[in-house]
Amino acid sequence: MHTAPSLLQPGLNVRNPKGLPRSPTAPAVLLNRRARGVTKRQIARLQALVGAEHVHVSDSEAHSLRLAQHIIDQNYHSVLLGGGDGTFCCWLNQLEALCTARGRSLPRIGVLRLGTGNAIGHYLDIQPSTPAGLQRELARARLHESPIHPLPLLRIDGRLVPFAGTGLDSQILDDYTATTRALDLVHLGALLSSPLRYALAVGMRSVPRFLLRRLPQVEVINAGGPAWAITPQGRLDPVPLPRGAVLYRGPCTLAGAATVPCYGFGVRLFPFADLRPDKFHVRCTDASALEALSHLPSVLDGTYRSPSLRDFLCDAVEIHVDAPVAMQAGGDLLPELRDFLRIELADRTVPMLCPRPPAAVPLA
Repeated sequence: MHTAPSLLQPGLNVRNPKGLPRSPTAPAVLLNRRARGVTKRQIARLQALVGAEHVHVSDSEAHSLRLAQHIIDQNYHSVLLGGGDGTFCCWLNQLEALCTARGRSLPRIGVLRLGTGNAIGHYLDIQPSTPAGLQRELARARLHESPIHPLPLLRIDGRLVPFAGTGLDSQILDDYTATTRALDLVHLGALLSSPLRYALAVGMRSVPRFLLRRLPQVEVINAGGPAWAITPQGRLDPVPLPRGAVLYRGPCTLAGAATVPCYGFGVRLFPFADLRPDKFHVRCTDASALEALSHLPSVLDGTYRSPSLRDFLCDAVEIHVDAPVAMQAGGDLLPELRDFLRIELADRTVPMLCPRPPAAVPLA
């Protein structure tokens, strides 16, 4: 089995490459001021725990790039990213681009669960950012011996993301954004938790649209090496599917891919995502709203099995849609409607700090 090489070579996190400044003993903390959990109190708490000079708060994407340049210039051995999945993807891609341009290795990356979805945090078993939780993550980031998980990611339009696709997930994300905007206009957004805003978005917008709209016609093609289907019983089909094989064609409520099993709030929409480090999980489904809602607990924890779910292990796919639709990558909507998306496995893994390497759920 091929394992993608890591962006962090062994030993580089504990030795200073020639000509670079000595690494600070403390980790860098990068925060997105727009993340729901990045409050004045949390910023002050982190500054007290790690030192104000190591805590950096971004106000915009351009500002975050300047801060990322500072982090690389200072040669930090560990960087903690505070926000949601969109924040994680933004910082990570900026850091990766800077390191690649300079022929450097990425520092170790950790996450602080200060955003809305926090899929990466759930997957790596990062605890909520209570005072005790923040202390644990900072202590882990200081230790050179802390466990590292080499996290595979997807490439979408050249960017690293943990998941991407189109369908109900993109629709819910679009509806959540619109619902949050409407609540903020009447000064209620800050009073409602993220799960409650998601529930309102799904109940008041997503489900009605899901019941009434025409499903798009989708074709998913294997665009990489041999792919394998996973049967409705949760077993691996031993017959490989060659490059160019049509994995799915028909009406679709969800067509997506992921290298992590979780979406936000620990929802396991891609339970086979981490079975192999050289493949990601592709899921296509035409399940009805009634089917999904009537099996909601098992759908949410990833144990639901049905002929309506078509699951595959792939390293590159192309998604074609009969009309432009909303698509998401890494928890953020892509800026325009699209009828095509190419998803590839990134050729590098990312060194993630975590309490212990996550264990993949075996096939049946």
